Amino acid sequence: MMRNVKFTDVEKEIIFLKAVTEIIESMVNLEMFDLSDDDTHFEVHFKSITHQQHFNTLLLNFLSRPDDKVLGEKRTYLELTETICQSPNFNKNNSVKNLTISTQDFIDWTEQEIQVETWLPSIDSETTLSLKRAEFIKMCGNTTKHNLSNLSGTANELIGIFKRNSLGLTFEEALLVLDNFYQRFHYDLLKYHGPTIAEFLNNIQWGIYEYLQPEFQQSIVYEGAEQPQTYHYIYPDEINDAFARNCYWDLMNEVGSEPSITKFQVNRYLKTGY
Repeated sequence: MMRNVKFTDVEKEIIFLKAVTEIIESMVNLEMFDLSDDDTHFEVHFKSITHQQHFNTLLLNFLSRPDDKVLGEKRTYLELTETICQSPNFNKNNSVKNLTISTQDFIDWTEQEIQVETWLPSIDSETTLSLKRAEFIKMCGNTTKHNLSNLSGTANELIGIFKRNSLGLTFEEALLVLDNFYQRFHYDLLKYHGPTIAEFLNNIQWGIYEYLQPEFQQSIVYEGAEQPQTYHYIYPDEINDAFARNCYWDLMNEVGSEPSITKFQVNRYLKTGY
């Protein structure tokens, strides 16, 4: 039987930030992407179709809710990051500034309504669909993650999108065109948007690093002079739960060095397309 843990607000923030850094690290790394610099902007490409599919599944997790049985939250990781920015527990000298900006930039981008010309050969139809970027990312992520027998929810979402666009689509037709939708939005749009999403996520990772630098500097205590030097952290008074303390230790170790991918900017025109 799962025990009902009552975490403090500070403990919750630490646990969420650790989860967010782990998710972003699993998405934005040199195993997932090839990165090159041409002196004006970065070129970022998925290493393979398999890497793109894995990225989409991880991105779905980031735009989904964590297990509410542990922390009692029913907001997505991105929404929780926004909440932390609104009421930060470790903000010193406005260290949360860049995290706030980068989080809001990504939220604005995912929530933007776009229009996409879509060919649906399974029902011999061509139309322009208006939908939010977050919608197609989640739908394609679910299609990547599950087989066809578990896609009734995605089919119903597609019916809802068609209805909003004043188009009719039966459940049977929705099942038929799911693969058409996936081909268009996963293999075309997500591939196109991959570099932009990677930049947004990397900026959030750097924002977390910069936000927690004052906390790291004041909490770490070095022991002795031998190399490599041992150390420990002084925990904030509000962090007493063993799991939360473990998360704090790991997170401080993480922000003890800069993120593995340097800050980069992709071609600005990639952010304004569909």
